[in-house]
Amino acid sequence: MAAASRIEVEFWLSKALNGVFVGNYRRLAVNNPASCQRDDPFSSAKNALYLIVLDKLERDDLQLPALPGTADAVARAAADDGCNLQQLATVIQRDPALTASLIKLANSAYLGGRVRAESLMQALTRIGLRRIRLLATALSVEQLFVPHNEIIRDYYMASWCRCRDLAAACAVLAPDLRAHNEAARLHTDVALLAGMVAGIGALPVLAVAEQHQASFANPSFITDAIEKLDVRVGPLLLQFWQFGENLLEVAQCWRDGLLQPNRDGQVFSYADVVHLAGRLTGHLQQSPGLTCAEYHQLGFLPSLDYWQQDTVQQRYQSIQQALGGVIGDSL
Repeated sequence: MAAASRIEVEFWLSKALNGVFVGNYRRLAVNNPASCQRDDPFSSAKNALYLIVLDKLERDDLQLPALPGTADAVARAAADDGCNLQQLATVIQRDPALTASLIKLANSAYLGGRVRAESLMQALTRIGLRRIRLLATALSVEQLFVPHNEIIRDYYMASWCRCRDLAAACAVLAPDLRAHNEAARLHTDVALLAGMVAGIGALPVLAVAEQHQASFANPSFITDAIEKLDVRVGPLLLQFWQFGENLLEVAQCWRDGLLQPNRDGQVFSYADVVHLAGRLTGHLQQSPGLTCAEYHQLGFLPSLDYWQQDTVQQRYQSIQQALGGVIGDSL
């Protein structure tokens, strides 16, 4: 570890050991004794990782990754009114992984085509110009960070598998919820992207942990920091990428959702569809927010056994498998 890096870790470890928390967010930890146990070095290390990331946030010094080059190029090309599918294909085919992923997705239950797409142009024709920008972004975000430490890499893979599951579930839920309740004004493509970027705030936390891997390459440290910080870091990252407000809201509220029980006239947001997807896939079983029964009671979930239905599971697994080829191929 470089001297400057070691000094930074030692500084924040001393802060954590002594319960010294500065600023609005750190004072919250002082008011909660469980968050800083002086005699527990593991608790102190958890707090130190949390404080390093928090300090970088408050000093506007947290390095935020740019979108992968191909996704950025696709976004810029798609924003041009004169752009056509052939021009997009020329950009996309520079990235073999993205090319293969778009073909897989075009042949999945996501689009439900009867004739198999064998080429990129056939896949893009089926997907359509409007969808390509969102899907290229969704399929590229896992390329933002390639960890080298084995522990951090395993944690990163688990995090992206969760993103895959949430994205696939959101893509299944969106059209069904829209058909069942007019208050669920959801676009399937946006819902898929919402699931993929919901936990995007974990990436900078993992990057900081890898920078200080000798001290923080421990899943319990990383889990603790991510649970405290991903809903703060995620919106900053999506804002940096110039994403819309609906997706910034997802990054901030996906763990809890926005709907309230026993209240009529609510609009089902993308944060809610990700939260419900987390409930159904088992990734948010212990989180706050509505239960599946409450979603059903409010008229959004079609039935209590909806997720167990064969046709729903077949669609989910088809999209999940199409997305699965993206995550992990580069690691």
